[in-house]
This record gives sequence, C-alpha cells and structure tokens, in this order.
Amino acid sequence: MAPRRTSTPKHPPNRQLTWARLQRGWSREELVEQIKRSFAAEGEQDTGLTVETARRWETGDRKPELRYKKHLVLVFDMPASQLGLLSAEELTLGRSCQSGVVLANSCTNGSFVDLIVRKVVSALLGADAEFGRDLFLKGLLGASLAPLIFGGLTPPADAAALASDQRTRLDPRAVDAYTEITTAHRNLYSTSSASDLLPSVIAHVRMGHGLLKSAPNASARLAQRLAAALAESALLASRLSFFDLADVATAMPLFQLADDAVETSGDHALAAAVAAHRAFAPGFAGKEQAARRYLTAARAHARYAGSPRLRSWLHCVDAEIAARLGHQKESLARISSAEDALVLDGADPDWLNFFDASRLAGFAGNALLLAGQHKSAVPRLEQALEELDPTATKQQAVVLFDLAAAQAATDAELALHTASRACDVLDGAYYATAMERLPDVRAALGITPYASALDERVRALTGATDKS
Repeated sequence: MAPRRTSTPKHPPNRQLTWARLQRGWSREELVEQIKRSFAAEGEQDTGLTVETARRWETGDRKPELRYKKHLVLVFDMPASQLGLLSAEELTLGRSCQSGVVLANSCTNGSFVDLIVRKVVSALLGADAEFGRDLFLKGLLGASLAPLIFGGLTPPADAAALASDQRTRLDPRAVDAYTEITTAHRNLYSTSSASDLLPSVIAHVRMGHGLLKSAPNASARLAQRLAAALAESALLASRLSFFDLADVATAMPLFQLADDAVETSGDHALAAAVAAHRAFAPGFAGKEQAARRYLTAARAHARYAGSPRLRSWLHCVDAEIAARLGHQKESLARISSAEDALVLDGADPDWLNFFDASRLAGFAGNALLLAGQHKSAVPRLEQALEELDPTATKQQAVVLFDLAAAQAATDAELALHTASRACDVLDGAYYATAMERLPDVRAALGITPYASALDERVRALTGATDKS
C-alpha cells in the first residue's frame, strides 16, 4: 500500500503515464523492471530506480529526470507527449523532448497532412450532408492517423484554424442531454434489433466525438463526463456490431474509439469493460496472446474499481476465452473465482446492466459444456434461464442453444425441443452470438432424425440470413 500523502504534490498527477501503464497491465514494480531492462539494453548503468519513485511520477510529487524520460518513451513505444512527459511550453512550441522523440510532421508532406486533417475535421463536424456509416468509419480511421502524423503533438496552426470557428464552450446541459441518450440506448439494447439500434448509436457516437473535439477548453470534469458517455456509446456500438451482427470490420474502429474516449474520462471501471470486450475478438479467433494482453489490462484497471459485478464478469470473460482456446481447467477455475467475486461488497456502475447472477450461471453452464461435463452443465443453464430477465431475449437464445447441446448427450428429442425454443426467440431478430452456437447443437444431435428436423427449423428462421 502506498504511504499516506502528507503534502500537496508539486505537479499535477500524471494520469497519462498511469493510464499507459495500466493499458499494458503493468504494476509499478513491472514498470520499474521494464525500465531497468531498457537501461541494460542500451548499455547504460542502472541508477537504482525504485517503485516509490515511479509512484511519485504518477502522483505528481516528482517529474522523471531526463534519463528516465528517454527510457519511458522506449519501454512504452509512445511519444513523450502522450506520456505526459512534456511541459506546456514544449507542447505549445511543438518541440520534441530531449529523449529523441522528433516531430513527425517535419518529414511529412504538408499538403498530404492538410488534406487528411481537412477531410477528417469536415467529417467529424458534419460538413458532409450525406454522412453515412462508411464515411463515419473512414473518418474514425483517419482520426486515428493523426497521432501518427503529428507524433502525438499539437497539429499545425492551419489545421487548428480550420476548426476554430466550430469550437464552442461546452454547455453542461448538452452533456446532461447527451448522457441521457446514452442511457436510453443502453436500456434499449436487450429488446431492440441491432439493425434498428446501431445507426442511432453510431450517430450518437459521432455527435459526442464532435462535441468533445469542438470544445477543447472545457473543464476537466465536464470533458470527463462527456468522454465517459461517449466511451459507453462507442462500446455499445461495437458490441452491436461484433456480437449481434458479426461485423468485425465495423466493430474494430469503434472499439478503438471507446478505448480513446475512456482514457479522457479516467473511468477505470469502464476502461476494464472496454479492454475485456476487446479481448473477445482475438480470443474467438484463437489469438491467445493478444486476448491475454487485453484481459491483463482489464484486470489492471479493475484494481482501481471496487465493483464486485465487474470483477466477476471479468473472470467470466476469461473463462469463456480460456474454454474456447482449449484450457478447460483454467476456465472452470475462473468460474469459481467469478462466484467468489460476486458476493463481495462494493458499488456497481449503472452501465453494468449486462451482467448479474443469471449471466454468471450462463457462463458457468457454457464452461462446463465445453469441458465435456454435460450433466453438470444442465442445471446451471436451467438456472440461468429461470433467473434471466424476461426481456433479455438475446441471452435466452444463447443459453437455450447451450442447454440443447448439453441435453443432446442423453435426450436428443428434448434437445431438439430446446433448440426450437431458441429459434422461436430468434424469429425476426438476428443475433450472431446465438446463431454461432448452432453448429455445436447440430453436431451433438449427430445422425439422429432430430438433426434434420433442426436443420429444417433453422431454415425457417426469418432473421437467419438477414444481417442488415
């Protein structure tokens, strides 16, 4: 535990450095070890860096010395400006820090940069009357190029002038209204078709991004509130794209936008949720190392958030990914940890409405199913169905398909009946995550006559092939 503060810090806390560390899932001890390795790799003498010194960099009690700035840039592989290592004067003048970070625009074609800036700013501020999803996503990708083009520093004066007439004072009432719409979208998720809800959420994300960018001088508190609502909306849009519609190409830039916005918000619980959701994409694709990096970052952020449901859900995410990767014992151990975490004391954020004891039971049933423990899986999945909110139809379909796969080992006729119930739930409402369970049910029914009956029922699904 860090020692109790007895005086006011000399400098503002370096939240950028803290955030960069947590995004990599590093403790301060691990950061110190990374810097020591960097010293050794550069053939420089270890100067006796301690964890306490690293803590003081983050709290504002002390600024890193020049030699440490160099190695912080090296170990994070990020510009000094994005690590909070440059003074206000250095940022204003557009100078690099003395650790060797150079301005990228000094070697970039000016007209090319100007073109990108104008296109992205025009898109984000709504100058194009025919703004569609494709253009929006291209705008996001273009915006993501800006830190690379400008080395994380202030864009050239002409680009700043381009948007100056669009910059306004952020109105607290606008932030309140924006947050209310974010909440409304959240409450519509369970009962709305993804194809109906997604365009509205993406438009809302675009508006939030524009508001945040057009009011750069807003108070930190107001900007953090807006950024938190934007991050939640971007996360919802990415969930709709990835889990509901299986549209990975659309989901990826939205995940990244959620990640960027949540850093501005400083909300560690929401950051953990964003990182854990991002772990599903590589996890489902069999890319274990990438999935582990996101999960490690999620756990690091969760240490700063005391939410029992969040910690329980993180264990469940880890359990599902581990099971998909073939680590069945690890998966079941994570479920046990999730059950332990759920009974701890602590306040849960309002947006964490997608996880509760019923969802834990569903995760547990799925982990047992993938571990081949069909008999044990059945009661957990039946528990999930009994406890799920009646409006949570998407999750009901997932659990019903899992239950059918578990039942098929002993009662194929019952399994068909359960799978048919899942199809009934999905009639007219496509949900990719549920549909992806079907091959396992079909395989479990094997060569029984019930397999062909299931095939016929699936073909009758009105939403089975309509993802638009």
